[in-house]
Amino acid sequence: MEYIIVGSVIFIIICIITAFALRKQQYKQVDKLEEQKLDIQHRPVLEEMTKVKQLNMNGQTEELFEKWRESWTNIVDIQLAEVDSMLFDAEEYIDKFRFGKSKKVREEIDVELTKAEEHMNEILSELEELMGSDEKNRAEIQLVESDYKDAASLIRNRRSQFGTTAEPLDRKIHALEPKLDEYHNLTEEGNYLQAREIVLYLTGEMNEINNMLEAAPALADDLTEELPGDVAELKGACKEMDEQRYPIHHLNLEDICLELEVKLKEAEKHLVRLELTEAEDIRIHIQQTVDQAFTDLEDEVNARSSLPEKQEQVKNLLDTANTRNQELLREMDYVRQGYQLDQKEIDLPKEKEKQLKELSHSFEFQTKQLEKQLEPYTGVLKELSQIESQLLVINEEHSKYASELEQLRSDEMSAREQQEYQIKTVREQEKTVDGANLPKIPEFWFLERKDIIRQIEALDSYLAERPMNMKAINQHTLTTEKMIETFAANTEEMIQAAEQAEKVIQYGNRYRSRHETVYIGLNEAELMFRNGDYQNALEQAAESIEKIEPGALKKIDAL
Repeated sequence: MEYIIVGSVIFIIICIITAFALRKQQYKQVDKLEEQKLDIQHRPVLEEMTKVKQLNMNGQTEELFEKWRESWTNIVDIQLAEVDSMLFDAEEYIDKFRFGKSKKVREEIDVELTKAEEHMNEILSELEELMGSDEKNRAEIQLVESDYKDAASLIRNRRSQFGTTAEPLDRKIHALEPKLDEYHNLTEEGNYLQAREIVLYLTGEMNEINNMLEAAPALADDLTEELPGDVAELKGACKEMDEQRYPIHHLNLEDICLELEVKLKEAEKHLVRLELTEAEDIRIHIQQTVDQAFTDLEDEVNARSSLPEKQEQVKNLLDTANTRNQELLREMDYVRQGYQLDQKEIDLPKEKEKQLKELSHSFEFQTKQLEKQLEPYTGVLKELSQIESQLLVINEEHSKYASELEQLRSDEMSAREQQEYQIKTVREQEKTVDGANLPKIPEFWFLERKDIIRQIEALDSYLAERPMNMKAINQHTLTTEKMIETFAANTEEMIQAAEQAEKVIQYGNRYRSRHETVYIGLNEAELMFRNGDYQNALEQAAESIEKIEPGALKKIDAL
């Protein structure tokens, strides 16, 4: 029972301490809201509002001032006063430990303070906008008025430079006068924000006018003086070339000139309406069209002067190619009697003959077109250039074909010379073997030599064929060369093995009497040596000695 009473007392004490701690925390939150309220209340809003009195307190400015003053009075006298009452309620609830009620009131206070601060910031923002508008207006209107005077002066003093754009530009500039007057009237009436809109409009208009003043003189000059002159010059050039019988109908320059004249009239209308972007697009189109037309005419003139030389060049190439092709036909008929040719090699001169006939017809056709002046000179020149390119290709093919025919004779001579060299090489190998003084020449060496001699002699039958198959001869010769290379390598290897085996056996004789295994091994090696099995004799002798004296073979190699 005693423990229960003590426990209850302790629990009550803890609850009391907790309650007081919570109350202290709640008071701090109320104090924080109080500070927030005082911060809003002590903002220098009225001081900022008095700056408006520096402006003309009429019209819009006066209306805004009254609106802001009324809003601020409402914030201080109503919203913040209500907050004071709510703060008192919140503290009273805390005193009575009614924390839930206090929290709800504090949340309502926070909402009211947020609204009050938003209203205050709105006042300050509008105030700043009004004051800023006045400052910006005064600075920017000076630039506008300065540009306005300069523009009016420029048109007045240099009117002739602007051509058809002078009058509409002058009207556009002077059309700004009413807006300038409206700006000053609005400013005097205190309507600074409306005046700001006028300034922005005037700035945009003045920028556009300045851009027009910069572009208009050159554009007007091009479209009313330069380009009409260029079009007239183009028409004169066309007439002159017609009189000189230039076939330029394909260029449609008469229609182009008419279209350009229509475009010039259209551009002049754009100039009068100050549609300079559209006028510039037309100027670019006309300039490019005129430039291209003169380029085309110049190409025709250059082509006409180049054609005689080009005709002569193509005719000479054609005659040379025909003559060369006939020579190659005869050469091919002669060569095929002695050498086999594949069908492609036989057909090539005939194919080129057919191609040359087609090119001859094309050349004759272009020559007639030139004489009749039915085709543009540039077209004829282009066709002749294409014929020339094909003739140059045929010339290269002729040269390659002639080289291939000549190569057949060269390959035959090379095969005969190679045969003599191969016979000489085999004989040299025989002398090398004879000079080696081997106790016996292995059977494989004689068989290999026999095969090579048979291979060399077989070439005679190929060379005796008519017509000769040079591809088969070249392949046969190549095979023989590889056989001889292998034969020479085998001969050298055989002699080296014999010499090495003899050295090893002689070295091993020092162990023959003392070691039975050496005695037996060397006897077997000597038997192999006498029978011409030199490689096995070397391996047998080396194996016998290495068992007694490891590394002996390296020592023998060093001797």
